[in-house]
Amino acid sequence: MIQVYKLLIICTSVALSSCYCPTDRIRSIGKCAYRIHCIGNIRGVRLPNECYESTNYPVTVDVTVTDAIEGFGDDLEIDFLNTITTLRIQGRWQHTEQLAILMYTTRLKHLQLANNGIENITGIPFYYLTRLETLDLSYNSLTDIEDLFTFQIQPNKLRKLSLANNAIEEILGDAFCELSSLVELDLSYNIISDLTEEPFYNLTKLEILRLNNNRIKDLNGAVNSLQNLKHLYLRGNQIQNIDEESLKIIKHLETFDVSWNELEKIKPIMFSRHWDHFANHSICKIILTGNHIINVPNATSQEISSRFARTMDKHNVNILTELDLSVNSITNIEYSAFQSLIQLISLNLSKNKVIDFVVNANDLADLKYLNLSGNYITQLYYESFSAMTKLQNLDLSYNQLDFIPDMTFNNNYNLKLVNMTYNEIEKLDSIHITMFHPEGGVLDLSNNGLSKINIPYGEGLRLITLFLHSNNISDPSLVDLSHQTELQTVDMSDNLIWELDESSLRLPESCLVYLDLTCNRIHRIGPSTFKRLPRLKTLRLGHNQLTKLEYGSFEGLTDLFNLDLSYNRIAYLDSKLMMDLKCLHHLSLRSNDMTVLDMTSWYGHKFDLRVNVDNNNLTCEWLAKVLNDFNNGYTRVKPTVLIGGKGRNTVEGIPCIPSETANLIVGSQYILADERLLVTSQKILEAVREQNYYFRKFMLKAMQEEAEKQARKVESAH
Repeated sequence: MIQVYKLLIICTSVALSSCYCPTDRIRSIGKCAYRIHCIGNIRGVRLPNECYESTNYPVTVDVTVTDAIEGFGDDLEIDFLNTITTLRIQGRWQHTEQLAILMYTTRLKHLQLANNGIENITGIPFYYLTRLETLDLSYNSLTDIEDLFTFQIQPNKLRKLSLANNAIEEILGDAFCELSSLVELDLSYNIISDLTEEPFYNLTKLEILRLNNNRIKDLNGAVNSLQNLKHLYLRGNQIQNIDEESLKIIKHLETFDVSWNELEKIKPIMFSRHWDHFANHSICKIILTGNHIINVPNATSQEISSRFARTMDKHNVNILTELDLSVNSITNIEYSAFQSLIQLISLNLSKNKVIDFVVNANDLADLKYLNLSGNYITQLYYESFSAMTKLQNLDLSYNQLDFIPDMTFNNNYNLKLVNMTYNEIEKLDSIHITMFHPEGGVLDLSNNGLSKINIPYGEGLRLITLFLHSNNISDPSLVDLSHQTELQTVDMSDNLIWELDESSLRLPESCLVYLDLTCNRIHRIGPSTFKRLPRLKTLRLGHNQLTKLEYGSFEGLTDLFNLDLSYNRIAYLDSKLMMDLKCLHHLSLRSNDMTVLDMTSWYGHKFDLRVNVDNNNLTCEWLAKVLNDFNNGYTRVKPTVLIGGKGRNTVEGIPCIPSETANLIVGSQYILADERLLVTSQKILEAVREQNYYFRKFMLKAMQEEAEKQARKVESAH
């Protein structure tokens, strides 16, 4: 019996049939459960006898046929076909007379005929598929589906039908009349323009209807009878108006997507939902992106009363709403426009023509995500934000703000991300954000033209990341962040900073771990510049104009892990200048046209240090020597590159220049033996230091024990 379950009985004509369903493509995944891949045809497969007989456990056979031939022939293995539960057929057909094979697959539950180029299906091939639950006919070239979905038994079990990506222009009224059990129907990406015959009238159990990306101009009441519909997708059509009858069904929808149409007006009823149709914790999505809407009107008394009735209802359920009005032409939002919405948590008004955002804050009390980017807003009002105590993400980018008014965000203590990029803010003496989210907040003020910013004591609490890149900061001392006790990341890249010294950086001393100063104009870094940043882990100074480094430039950076000096003009670098960087693990010196890198002071470095040396002028002789020292364990410093090379002028895949064409490196008079002796001496000193440490601990403990012993003797004597 064990062998029966492990092996399938292949029919006697092995030589002929093995090319269709090879044995290595027949896999047992359980008792009478198989996954089979055939090529061209379904031939030469036989299951164990017990899988054909009446059993107390289900028979599951999943068959995929690729490169299916034109016609499956007359010599069909009917017994095996009758066991198939899932069938995928992939071929390039225009007509489907060969689907007569389906009359023998009576146990089929899932049928996929997608992407076969089918233009026409003749007959009623699905007639005997009384157990069929899902049917996928997408990505074909079907134009006519009349009388296609006819079944022997009613009601049938078909739950999901996909006709997406075909060439269907018209749907007759009785096209789906036998599909009363259908739950999901996908007609997207066709060329349907007319629904006047109401083809969905019999689909009373339908919950998901996809009509997106067609040419529909009017619903014509086509969805009015769909009382159980939850998700309606109409994106990418030509709808200019939605009739009153169709709007009634909208109250039931969890998803109403009418984006990228030609709507010019919206009616308040579009925002209204009837809570009887929703389960607890439902999320309603109303998507009106990409239309021609100009005005968002006030909610009428009918919608408002409906909302308050819901609040008082004894069967009150938790419904959240997301509203997307982006990419329209909205210039006016009336004060009570959002009053009928139930627990609005996300509002997207980006890429419109809004000048003032003045609304009833109480209607937005549950808001977590507010996107106002890409408008013409010049002023912010406390009245609009005062009740948004749950607000987490606020996007005000691409507007015309030039300051942040007092009190605007006084009640917003849960902000996680505030994006104010691409405005016109030049100076900020206060950000007027008292506190961010308990998990920390991010403030992005990039691309503004900022030259000065001050966050005074008591503001910006829990701010952990501040982006200031692409501004006009030339004097970094005018960026005063010294009171930010939780700030970890500061990005001041792509500014106009010319020089750094010990008074330049007014940054938090105890918490900053990441500082980005790339793409400035820095030509000098004075001693003690970073002395007050002992916790810094990453310092980026790439793409500047440094030609040399001074002693003490990196003083105090005892925890620094990553240092980026790439794309500068440092021709000579002595490792003595970096003796303060005791924890350095990665140093990038890429693209400096460097000719000399003296690594003598790194021979005693305690950690593995990778030095990126791409695009420099270091000699092959020097490179070979340094790599040899690393490979022999004399140093833990290894040169490396991001992109390796091959050929004569490479060492271990690292490009270099021939020694005879390059200047000898300074310090080459130190012979290898002396350097190795230095390393050995350093290791001995480290070992002696460690021994002395433990010896002192031992002696101290012994002295304490002796003192305690003497004390006990004195006590016993008394």
